[in-house]
Amino acid sequence: MALFVTNITKIVTQTLQGWRGLIKPYIITTIAIGTSVTTGDLICQYLESHKKSPTGETIAPSSSSLLSWWDRERSRIMCTTAVLVSTPWSFTLARIVERLFPGKQGIQIAKKMLTNTLLAPLNISIVFTCVILLQGHTLRTARKKIKHDMPKTFVAGTCYWPFVSFINFRFIPLNYRPIVGSLAGAIWNIYISSAANNPKLNPDGTIKAKAGTETTLLAETSGTAVPALQEAWKTLDNNKKDL
Repeated sequence: MALFVTNITKIVTQTLQGWRGLIKPYIITTIAIGTSVTTGDLICQYLESHKKSPTGETIAPSSSSLLSWWDRERSRIMCTTAVLVSTPWSFTLARIVERLFPGKQGIQIAKKMLTNTLLAPLNISIVFTCVILLQGHTLRTARKKIKHDMPKTFVAGTCYWPFVSFINFRFIPLNYRPIVGSLAGAIWNIYISSAANNPKLNPDGTIKAKAGTETTLLAETSGTAVPALQEAWKTLDNNKKDL
């Protein structure tokens, strides 16, 4: 009996020590991903509000306020989604794939990258669902959103994330992989912010703007990632020149 109690105590102690060891990395991961997603959303909103007219002129917000273009509620929703969805997903997945395919050999890295890619549609769908629900819409609207935007978002991600994943799995220690991923995600999150908030929806889930009249970066670049990112860099360069 004494031996049984001793073994149970030992297991509980090891478990608690293991959980305590995860607290700091999880907090750091939460801060990194939350900052990355919020920054990407801010850049996306700025680019959408300073879009160019057909004549090539920059259309700036009419208000004189420095941050008149900033939709704080949208940023709050994106940041909340990052904390509730993106952080636990990235943190947990990083440890699962490392446990399943340990090591830095080429075949192990390939398995990790393939696992991330295969699970990406689920992650994107959960993110879209969280954003839609936080906007006050229904699960039915979320399903429509996933059906309409998830496939092209997934395809766009496969053109970007495998390269980031290779660097992460090959050179970065486990506890720092979500942080490096969040740094690379600052660019990707510009696209995700546009995809998650496009098209604009009415409270009943219907589309607010007709096709071709949305003001999101995604809509202005025909819904593809490469033109969207190219437009983002182009706008930033032009703004730097104006300064």
